[in-house]
Amino acid sequence: MKKAKLSIFAIVFIVEVGLMLMYFNISKPRLLILHSYQTDYSWVRDVNAGINRVLKNKSHYFVRWHYLDTKRHPWREYKKNAGLIARKMIDKWQPDVIIAADDDAQEYVTKYYINKPNIKIVFTGVNNELKTYGFDKAENVTGVLERVPIAAIIDGLLTFSQEHAQGHAQEYVNSAPLRVFFMGDTSESVKGDERWVKSFNWSPITLVGSRLVGSMHDLQETLKEASDSADYIVTANYRKIARTPGSSELVPPKEVVKYIVKNSKIPVIGTNSFFSEDGGMLAIATSPLEQGEVAARMAVDIIENKKRPRDIPVVNSSKCVIAMNTAVLKEKNFDVPPVYESSAIANNLYYTK
Repeated sequence: MKKAKLSIFAIVFIVEVGLMLMYFNISKPRLLILHSYQTDYSWVRDVNAGINRVLKNKSHYFVRWHYLDTKRHPWREYKKNAGLIARKMIDKWQPDVIIAADDDAQEYVTKYYINKPNIKIVFTGVNNELKTYGFDKAENVTGVLERVPIAAIIDGLLTFSQEHAQGHAQEYVNSAPLRVFFMGDTSESVKGDERWVKSFNWSPITLVGSRLVGSMHDLQETLKEASDSADYIVTANYRKIARTPGSSELVPPKEVVKYIVKNSKIPVIGTNSFFSEDGGMLAIATSPLEQGEVAARMAVDIIENKKRPRDIPVVNSSKCVIAMNTAVLKEKNFDVPPVYESSAIANNLYYTK
């Protein structure tokens, strides 16, 4: 009899513990991290590092990660299917908050959840305007806009040119005022970058041109045009460049950058830190760590402090990082102030080959 009672008590205890654990898991805040791209892309890696800085002590969250992988598959049909799969997952899992990174995640996923009361959205790494996705009229959306750090780029170009004019790399100094040419691929994010670049007051530097490159033939023509009209090229992303016009074969990023370094007659400055990782000489770039960290703080504010997204202001990116490739800088006889080198080393963005 005693054994039977003990067995009953044991069963009841196990059931109660199981129910408690089930309730605990069900009641956990559900946070979805939705990326446009895949983890082999250094931008994603560093955005995740920023997110994890904030979430490292949030073990009571139920966190799920999902990657659309549209950078390696930039075709519209693929993106539509990837977005549909993600939306089916969201409808089934019902996250409380979605942190959605980069423009494709907004175009193919989050814009379908505007003003859905049970889902809150925090975007990050968005290059387009809020109205592109209907976020300007959304009550359940806030986030971080990714903006090319033009003010820092202007400061850098003026500093570099002043130093070169004093005896370093004289061949890079053509005329005053300094002239800049902007280029990038035809991705949605770069289209947003171009709008920002064209609307910005570059004074005392002159923006003399801008071109989005679809193929290696376009790149060849763009480098020639820029070299004939400008003192510097500022480049955004370049991962959506076809081998030939109309081809679906994308040229590997390192190959694109190698071609740029070899064929540009003027210095090329990147706006993404991976430009130097891919073989470019220097980048003055938006900080992906900031993009992840600020978005994660917003998500925590919504989850823990019950803030409404509409009460959390949308912000522009405010920090930049320096990346450099010393082998290419030396090859181009291009000197930069020591503080730039120190910054690159401190952020682990200092490449030697």
